[in-house]
Amino acid sequence: MSVRTAGPGDLGAVTGTLAEAFLDGDLAGWLIPDRATRRTVYAGYFRIFAEFFLAHGLVETTGDLDAVALWWPVDHRLDLDIPGYDERLVKVCGPAVGRFVQLDLAMHNSHPTGRPHHYLAFLAVHPDRQGDGLGSTLLRHRHAHLDKWGVPAYLEATGPRNRELYERHGYRSCEPIRVPDGPSLYPMWR
Repeated sequence: MSVRTAGPGDLGAVTGTLAEAFLDGDLAGWLIPDRATRRTVYAGYFRIFAEFFLAHGLVETTGDLDAVALWWPVDHRLDLDIPGYDERLVKVCGPAVGRFVQLDLAMHNSHPTGRPHHYLAFLAVHPDRQGDGLGSTLLRHRHAHLDKWGVPAYLEATGPRNRELYERHGYRSCEPIRVPDGPSLYPMWR
């Protein structure tokens, strides 16, 4: 399975894979209970991140674009300064924006500081390909580089299945992040 760095021409496919992979994910029903509304919102929501990471971060993908990983190098503090993020978030999320803001704040306030690392913001595998080892392929690829450089990695798992995948790749759980009136996230460090 080949891994490559995605480019600007992959925006539609990267956005689509992210939206489809998370459509029925662990946080989906809490963020937006109605699935049809969620599908529409997720298309715009994940486009915000796909655009930013394709231009300023690192997006790795399998050759078929059925799996994507969005990585961000963190020096001493997470600083994802996405231009117009607040306005875009309100526009794409509509009435659900409050829950997205709660999630963002909980993750941002719990993000480790003072330790350089790479942050895995999203790992997404299209639902038709989940269980085929694509996520593991992307993780092994990036970890080979991080290990060579001696750089740790951090992420937030959204549930037990994801946590188990990351544990198999050397991540260890930290204290859960509690989202007010919402789900828990499981920060992990490698």
